[in-house]
Amino acid sequence: MAASLEDIVSGIVKERFTDAKIDSISIEPDSDSDGDPILRITVVFDSDVSGLESSKLAGLVRHVRPKLRERGDTGFPIFRFLSKRDNDRLRHAAA
Repeated sequence: MAASLEDIVSGIVKERFTDAKIDSISIEPDSDSDGDPILRITVVFDSDVSGLESSKLAGLVRHVRPKLRERGDTGFPIFRFLSKRDNDRLRHAAA
């Protein structure tokens, strides 16, 4: 059985950030301004995002993209990182 897109991304994020507690990961297929497929990936940490290594955050695409290609997904992953507190605040403001 093939792993779902969420399982693949979640596994890589958890592997790269073993000390961080991840609240949720959401993936939304979309297209960029040129019409090319992208994946908007939001990672919500149950901790302060500023304490995470920026090089690991920036390098996630390099780890995720080959796994996506193996699945036949052509969307380029674009990550957004939020703390649970900020995510809850954004949700509340949108309501």
